[in-house]
Amino acid sequence: MAGIVYELKGTFGKRVVGIVGGKTTVEGVDEVLEGLARIDRKHGTVSQIFDASRIAGKEHLLHAARLALIAQATGKNFASSLNIELACWVAGERQIDRALGKVGVRKGGMKIAILTIGKTRSVVKRAVANLMRELGVKRYDDVIELAPEKIAPLLNVFSIPKSELGIADIRKLVLERIALLSLQR
Repeated sequence: MAGIVYELKGTFGKRVVGIVGGKTTVEGVDEVLEGLARIDRKHGTVSQIFDASRIAGKEHLLHAARLALIAQATGKNFASSLNIELACWVAGERQIDRALGKVGVRKGGMKIAILTIGKTRSVVKRAVANLMRELGVKRYDDVIELAPEKIAPLLNVFSIPKSELGIADIRKLVLERIALLSLQR
C-alpha cells in the first residue's frame, strides 16, 4: 500500500495510522463490518470505515484517531471498543447510533474512507491492503480531501451554522466540533 501512513505518539504509546480512500459498493453494512473485524483480528489492528463525503480531510481522521486513542488510554472512552470509539470521535458524537448515522457507511455505491490503527507500518499496510481487496475498493485517496461539494453536507452533519464560515474554514470548524466532544464527558 503506497499511501497515507502516520505515526501518532501520546499517553497511548506509539501507534501507526493508515488512511485510504476509495469507491465501492456496499451490499450489506453488517457484512462490511464483519469483514473489517475479521481482518483486524488477523492483523492485530483496529479499523473503521466512513462515508468519505462526511470527512473534512485526512486531518479530520488523524485528529479523531488521536483523541480516541487518548480516551481509551485514560479510561475516558465512550465505547468499549476502539473501532466504535473512532466512529464517535470522527462524528463528534458520544451516542454510538448517532455517530454511525452521521459518518458510517450505507448500502449502495459510495465513496469511503478507511482508517486503520496498528503497532507497525508493515502490519497497517498489510491490513489496509487486505481490507481494500476484501471490500472491493477502488483506490482514490482524493475522496477523503475537502472539496467544495462537501461543505454543505459537513455544515449539516456537524450542526455548524453557515455564518461560522466567515470565522474559519470548514476543516477547522469540524476539528473544533470534534475537540469539543472531550468536554462532554
